Amino acid sequence: MFKFDRKQAVDYALVALAYLAISCVFFWPVIANITSVLPGTGGDVYQSVWELWWVPFSLFTLHSSPYVTSYIYQPVVANLATQTMAPIAGLVSAIFQPIGTAFSFNVIFLLGFVLSGLFTYLLAFHLTKNRMAAFLAGFIFAFSPIHTIQSFGHLQFTNIEFIPLFLLFFIKMVEDRKPSDAIFAGLSFVLLAFMGDIEQALMTAMVVFFMLVYLLLTKHNRSKILNLKFLIAFGGMIGIVLLAGSPFIIGIVMAFNSSTLSTVNAQATTAYNVLYSPDLLSFFIPSSMNGLLAFAAAPLASINAPAPAERTVYAGYTVLALAIIGLVYSFKDKFKETGILALPLVFFLLLSIGPYLQVGGTLPTYNYTTGTGGIPGLYLAYHQIPFFNVLREPGRFDIVIELLLGLLAAFGLAKVEHLLTKEKHAQPSLNPNLKYYVFAVFLALVVIEYNSLPFSQGAIGASYSSASVSKAYYEIAQLSGNYSVLVLPALQNFSGKLPQLYPGKALYYQTVFEKPLVGGYATRSNDTQVFSMMDLPLAVSASYLESGQGLVYASPIVENYTDASLLLLGAYNVAFVTVEKQAYNQSQLELVVSYLASMFGRPVYIDNATEVFSTYNATRAAGKKVTAYTPVYMGSQYSLWQPGWILCGSHQCNDTVSRTWFSVNPAYITLYAPNYTKVSMNMQAVSPVGQKSVYVFFNRNQPRVLNLTQSVQNITLNFTASPGLNQIIFYSKSGNSTTYSNIGVVNITFKTYS
Repeated sequence: MFKFDRKQAVDYALVALAYLAISCVFFWPVIANITSVLPGTGGDVYQSVWELWWVPFSLFTLHSSPYVTSYIYQPVVANLATQTMAPIAGLVSAIFQPIGTAFSFNVIFLLGFVLSGLFTYLLAFHLTKNRMAAFLAGFIFAFSPIHTIQSFGHLQFTNIEFIPLFLLFFIKMVEDRKPSDAIFAGLSFVLLAFMGDIEQALMTAMVVFFMLVYLLLTKHNRSKILNLKFLIAFGGMIGIVLLAGSPFIIGIVMAFNSSTLSTVNAQATTAYNVLYSPDLLSFFIPSSMNGLLAFAAAPLASINAPAPAERTVYAGYTVLALAIIGLVYSFKDKFKETGILALPLVFFLLLSIGPYLQVGGTLPTYNYTTGTGGIPGLYLAYHQIPFFNVLREPGRFDIVIELLLGLLAAFGLAKVEHLLTKEKHAQPSLNPNLKYYVFAVFLALVVIEYNSLPFSQGAIGASYSSASVSKAYYEIAQLSGNYSVLVLPALQNFSGKLPQLYPGKALYYQTVFEKPLVGGYATRSNDTQVFSMMDLPLAVSASYLESGQGLVYASPIVENYTDASLLLLGAYNVAFVTVEKQAYNQSQLELVVSYLASMFGRPVYIDNATEVFSTYNATRAAGKKVTAYTPVYMGSQYSLWQPGWILCGSHQCNDTVSRTWFSVNPAYITLYAPNYTKVSMNMQAVSPVGQKSVYVFFNRNQPRVLNLTQSVQNITLNFTASPGLNQIIFYSKSGNSTTYSNIGVVNITFKTYS
């Protein structure tokens, strides 16, 4: 353990203040507007603020688990166990939330940089016994381009500070085998898993694995871990992790065991992994956030597209040079000092390139027509490991790479200082302050390469978002009762630069009005949640307007769509529909507002940003109507066939869905019933491409298998619909795990039977 004497405490305080000062300079827009500006753009940053609010709200107001919620994607019960949530950060932020959720977010944001630097300083000093080298290591990890660009929107990767703290106590546990080190290592691991996220926990566990492998492979280290005292300490550390982390672990397990609707997440595919894997050249291209080196980064910006936050992995030439120096001089001693860092570094570098090597924006030797070939990476095998494959953005491995490079760079700087300042022939160094000059030069070089200081208003606008909230949402918050709110546009706009912006903003507004939200945004959302919104005609039409495609239905929208929207809004208990004006140009806004006025009457609130409509009278009048509507095709990345809604009233279903085909993705029908209803679904189906099997899921039940041939078959399936939302999912998959196309389903009819 550390001896926190006064001198040492002052030393740590000064180091923390230094990192805070650097943070204030680099992120001065946050300091200058700490209650009204958020670092990051798009839906992710607003989701991160929402998560800080949601954790204490769910625990202390709703008295429920933060891992399951019906407050977003109403009326679907959403499973947040796979979400990038940081529950401990939410609890810490609760202290600051009375000032404002934006303020609490910015405090956590700054804390992530300061503590990342401080805890890396402690680890590096323990390894090198050199304060200046340790400070440089702390700067490298805290202000690395990958940390900065991830932090602008991804709260869980702002708080990476407990990775170096855990490694410090783990290394001390290996060296001294003290119970106190085991206890603090366990607590640090819980903090990195739940103030950060599960991905950090998995990466850190892998680092520990490679460190243990290194210790076992080296004779002079083997005895450190092959003894009873270490095994007891290691077991104690695991016990502390399970005990201290049990509230969160139990919550996650219970969420997975809940009855929440769930379908396949598109982020689990290899194609998604490739999209979010860094290009080999990305390791040598400065970050797009670097105001000083933007001129060098701009010509190659396409290399990091379409996801700079995931594909920016620039370590910097200065850091690489110092790390190489550290390795070279350690090599003479058979890596006694740095081998424990070098082995995990090699494996993480191999993992970070993703499933296939990318160079200059292409996959060498990959055949885009057949989907074969390519130079496989280690991640292709890693992707097959259950649970660990939850880490689906290979570029995030660079977070650990930066820590290891920072520590190696500390060894390198310490060696350079020693070579330049050591006594020769019993003569003192010519300049006793030379080591300070050496440190200043290398620090200045790294600052230039890692700079994230915005130098123009345009750079600020590209990196920061407004935290303002319309007064309308504060007015809604004053109204009591159980009701939900729909914020338009409610669907992601994939034709825009920031597709998740307005669904993300809706989450942020919810932190003010604190009522269930129809829609919302989640980075790990599943198809059930997405389609709960795509089934609402009003939301679909508003989305088409936002993307510039006009009304998806003829204007004025035909009556049956209006009736379906009104009935569903009533079923979802929506009391207010609000319109975010900035999402639309003037002509689009006029169409949206005029149609809403025709449905609900005059708006009950108007300001420069928002218009609010009350749904009470309209939804009550439409509450007993039974309608069905024709298929809706959503022009988005999903490219999914969606027949639409079947609405059952008074235990009666007697509706028809039009002829349709579906291809490479699942197809959905959503059925709403007010009570338990026995439903017979009749259809005709055919597979023109030969004999195929189609699986039909009704909610989470065991699928029915349709064995289709080239002849048209009459098929009847019987289900019992539950009160509320029911989903019927058609899913086709071939033997090689790829979906196939051209399955035809026609004349789907629904009838009630007793």
